[in-house]
Amino acid sequence: MEIRIRTVVGPAEIAALAGLDTSFSTTSVYRVAVREDGFGLSETPVPPLSRRYDLTEGVTAGSRPWDLYALAVADTRPVGFMATTYERWNGRQVVNELHVAPAHRRRGLARDLLGLVAVTARENGAREIWLETQNVNIAAVRAYRRLGFALTGIDTTRYLPPYDDEVALFMSAPVPPGPTVVPPFADPTGAQSLADPSGDGG
Repeated sequence: MEIRIRTVVGPAEIAALAGLDTSFSTTSVYRVAVREDGFGLSETPVPPLSRRYDLTEGVTAGSRPWDLYALAVADTRPVGFMATTYERWNGRQVVNELHVAPAHRRRGLARDLLGLVAVTARENGAREIWLETQNVNIAAVRAYRRLGFALTGIDTTRYLPPYDDEVALFMSAPVPPGPTVVPPFADPTGAQSLADPSGDGG
């Protein structure tokens, strides 16, 4: 199955994101121990837990003016999405959103989407790539670590109900060296053909 990634994303494509499956399930989470001198994380088994993060609030409504969007499509179905913004004040290329549909995970799609983030980071002269995930999403934390990210901070009070039982985990990675131009496999419209994605990400 051919997957195409478009970085020129219009209103119709943003609206289609309502159909992107962002769900994940887990049987373990990172428990956070709050100590006087810091925090500790430990992986702990839990009854099967599922989450699905809603992209219709903010993203599909178009109320978040991020710098770059990328939508991965298989046939006509959205299977991945990324949004990123450069924060000039601290030199971070922030990954605002990164989602891969369950059936397409562990095929390298997250790596490809983050590759676009890296290109943008180099163009902006960013010092690091930074993102946020949650203590309940252990699979994502493991994938980010395989892709070179390290845990750099946590926030135990970041989320409102119904996600107030979750802890925000912040991760960052150095900007990898490479060209500061769009890769040659990208066509002039921003679409890329990824017929056989591979790798550990996603």
